[in-house]
Amino acid sequence: EAADDNDSDRYSDISNGDAILVDADKEPVRTGHEGWIFVLRDHALYATQKVTSVSGKSKQRFHHSSFFGGKAVAAAGIIITDQHGRLRRMYPHSGHYRPTEAHMQRMLYFLQQGGFDLTSFEVDTQQILHVSRTIRTAPKGGAAADDNGQTGNQKENVADDNANGAPEAVAMKKCKKVQSLHLKPALYVACFLAHKARMIGEGVLGQIHRIRTEGVASVSEALDRVDEGGYWKKLSISVKR
Repeated sequence: EAADDNDSDRYSDISNGDAILVDADKEPVRTGHEGWIFVLRDHALYATQKVTSVSGKSKQRFHHSSFFGGKAVAAAGIIITDQHGRLRRMYPHSGHYRPTEAHMQRMLYFLQQGGFDLTSFEVDTQQILHVSRTIRTAPKGGAAADDNGQTGNQKENVADDNANGAPEAVAMKKCKKVQSLHLKPALYVACFLAHKARMIGEGVLGQIHRIRTEGVASVSEALDRVDEGGYWKKLSISVKR
C-alpha cells in the first residue's frame, strides 16, 4: 500500500555535516549491495528497501510510487551506501518516474548542499549519455543468458541439442540496467549536466545541429552559417588590420 503523509516520515534520510545518510533514528543507512529506492520531495530525501515479495495470498510491495501514492517528486532512483552510511553509488533507475536529467541535477544539488563530496560517489549515466544496454540471448519465454552466454536450461540441454541437431529457439533481450552500468563520478555528471543546460540555453547545440544538417566543408564556412550577429566577421576584419 502507498504510504500516506504521516507514514512517509519513517523513510526520511537526514544528511548532516558529516556527509553520511542516517535514518529517522539517526542511525547510519546501510543499504547493502542492492541498494535502496529513494525519492526526493519537498527538499527531503526518503528511502527504503524495495519490496516485491508475493507469498501465497499475501502480497507485500513497495515501489517508488508507494512513497507518495504516485504523486510527482523532484527526483527518484536507487542509492547504495557502505556500512558507515557513506554514499557510494546512485542510479537514476525508476520504472514509475523515469528519471530525467533534471531529476539528477536536483538530486546532485541537494546532496552537494547537504555537505556530500561529489567526488566520493558514482552515478550511472546510461540514460544521460545514451549508452545502449548489453544485449543477451535467451530462449523464447525464458531467462536471459549468463556472462558466458548460456542460460541454466541451455547448459543442461547442450548435449541433447547437439545430438538432435535442433538448437533451441532464442530471442534477443536487453540486460537489466544494474547489469549494464556506465558509472561516472558524481562531479563529472553534475558538470556535464550544467554545461549541457547552459549550451542549450544559449543556443549552442542548435547551432551545432544546423552546421551538421547543412553539410559545411570547413570551419570558416561553418562559422559563416551560424554568425548571425556578425561576431566572427568583425573578429576576422580586426585580425587582418
